[in-house]
Amino acid sequence: MAVRRVQWALLDLQFDLPMFGADGDFGGETAAAVSAYKESRGISPSDGKVGPMTMGRLDTEPLPSLDDLQMHYSDRRSFYSNRALAKARDSENAEWLPEAGWAANRARVVDLYGYYRDLYQTAPTEFLWAGLGRMAGGAVVGGLDSDPAFIEQAIMVRIGRDIFFDLAWLHEAFLDHPSEAIKLGHLHDRFNEYTTYTAGLPAFAPGFPTRSYGAAWNKITTGLIAEGNRDLLENEQKSIIPPHYEVLRTFVFSGLPTPFTNNIHPYHRAFIREVPSGDILNTEDRWRWITFPDGMYQRWDDIGVDERVRLTSLPMDDLTAGQFGPAGRPELLPPGGP
Repeated sequence: MAVRRVQWALLDLQFDLPMFGADGDFGGETAAAVSAYKESRGISPSDGKVGPMTMGRLDTEPLPSLDDLQMHYSDRRSFYSNRALAKARDSENAEWLPEAGWAANRARVVDLYGYYRDLYQTAPTEFLWAGLGRMAGGAVVGGLDSDPAFIEQAIMVRIGRDIFFDLAWLHEAFLDHPSEAIKLGHLHDRFNEYTTYTAGLPAFAPGFPTRSYGAAWNKITTGLIAEGNRDLLENEQKSIIPPHYEVLRTFVFSGLPTPFTNNIHPYHRAFIREVPSGDILNTEDRWRWITFPDGMYQRWDDIGVDERVRLTSLPMDDLTAGQFGPAGRPELLPPGGP
């Protein structure tokens, strides 16, 4: 927390932390920003160390109030979330009520994955996460369609809702102003709240993401597109989903129907093939499946824009059935099939 406190103060004072933002890691860029700050304030030596004098000076700087920053964050997040909801046909669907189960929320969730399709195709070079999210819709919809009330459907619907409200709005901000997405991403690092469960009941609580959202959008903006999108994906898998899956693991015979663990695009293998002794509800097992060398995420990047656009354009019924059509990049198909 002390490192983030220094980083947030530097960012508020307009000292750049261009790659990593307020990520809690005191690396070279934070040290460089500290050095620049000390030099600008006549603090000697103007090195990258934060001692009592530097910390005392930072503490007395006229910084923007947290209330003002949080108000700006809340206003922009609401604005861009409402835009994303409108594009996801919010007004044409029943109210989003996870507790009502899958059938009551199915149309809304299918439209949500349609939104990810359209969002990806708006910026098919930059929005790798959104495109992969569209493909994952086949597994989610197929899995819930096949579930005879075996899993806790409210939790699965809640996961989809939480991911949407965590990530869609920043994509919309990027479409308006990439630099604004970076700034809002840094505020998201600071002010976002995450689902937590007490006695099986969900609530929201402050927390920190696995990866800095501000840094992720900076990477996407400055050409490190695959790395930035991977950071967004890691936050989805390690910051948003785990509290939900930990609750699922408390149920007798916990697990997910097979469609959830099938390959979500033709260029990687199913979970059981890649992590045969793993548990899909376990974060590290699931992350290993996603990031397996030459697997789900890397191949999604490798296949290129044309093939990604083709795949994300497939009807949801084809995705749920794993019917991906003739491969546009057959040389990248996994040996031996999925």
